[in-house]
Amino acid sequence: MKLVIAHSQLITYGGGERSALELLRYLGRRHEVELWTSRYRPDATYPELAEFPRRTLRSYEWLTGVRSDAGAVIAQSFGAYLLALRHPRTICYLHTLRSRYLVETVSIGSGGRRSRMRPGLVLRRGLDRAAMGRAARLMTNSAYSAGKILERYGKAADVVPPGVGDEYFAPAPSRAAAPGDYALYVGRLAPEKGVERLLEWSRGAPLQLVVAGVGEPGFETHLRAIAGPRTTFAGPVSGSALIDLYAGCRYLAFLPYGEEFGLTALEAMAAAKPVLAARDGALPELVRDGQTGFLVESAQEYAAAATRLSSDDTLCRILGEQGQRAARAYSWDTFAATIERACLEVAEGATSHPGRARSARI
Repeated sequence: MKLVIAHSQLITYGGGERSALELLRYLGRRHEVELWTSRYRPDATYPELAEFPRRTLRSYEWLTGVRSDAGAVIAQSFGAYLLALRHPRTICYLHTLRSRYLVETVSIGSGGRRSRMRPGLVLRRGLDRAAMGRAARLMTNSAYSAGKILERYGKAADVVPPGVGDEYFAPAPSRAAAPGDYALYVGRLAPEKGVERLLEWSRGAPLQLVVAGVGEPGFETHLRAIAGPRTTFAGPVSGSALIDLYAGCRYLAFLPYGEEFGLTALEAMAAAKPVLAARDGALPELVRDGQTGFLVESAQEYAAAATRLSSDDTLCRILGEQGQRAARAYSWDTFAATIERACLEVAEGATSHPGRARSARI
């Protein structure tokens, strides 16, 4: 069967991009697969995506549709979700909730939240709701996200959590023997990722903070201006260099707002590192407070947890080992196999009506 993985822009290292790669790898061994996108930058995201057949869509084609005989389409981003308006066999997997970004957050910090309305807000809302209503199936990454989807669209979504690569479970032996000497943040440098409050709360923390990731130039400049003297910006890090960063850290610090899953937290757990995370969004589903890390809601709670992790090697080892055991429950093969079953069900349902054409405008 021919399957399409659709992602409108592949220009960063993120959970959506990694899941697209893992789907292509798994499904490509069993089906004919094709990647649809409008923009792909192999220098900025997973270069392995270039190994798969790719079709470049013009921006308007996400809405108007294109000809394809695909048995099912797995749409993974807002532009790609619009394919559901034209194709009855579209599965929408929501990594991030579109409604969350209909109002654009400019800054979140000690001064409060500053927002502005995104251009074309009313049109975006209408298209978003219409696409979700027409999709053959909705899937998402956490119970938190599923609840938000039901609240906004009145439609249930299957929870299919992402996996974590085997490479994270096997750090370099020289780095794995003892807890590291720095706290680590991995992710986009964006307001919703809570980087501002992480920098503010880390000012008096005992350890150096290493920040790995990139963001909009203006916002990144702002972050560098408010960072304390013990903060190091490592820029974009991927592959073996990222694995080494996890292996060498003492704990991961992750304080986003309304995080839908938290793949970096899962990667840190796989590397046997405690996670110091916000008690917000889906993170309490992933991080077990006091067992695989700590969940915090204030600067005071963050400081207390950071001090404990910085001073207690035994605690770090215990939390890390328990986190690694928990992380083994998350498999990319399980993730992809679950979506494959949904594709087969959708394809069978769409072709069970006599006379329906196999080739459709998607």
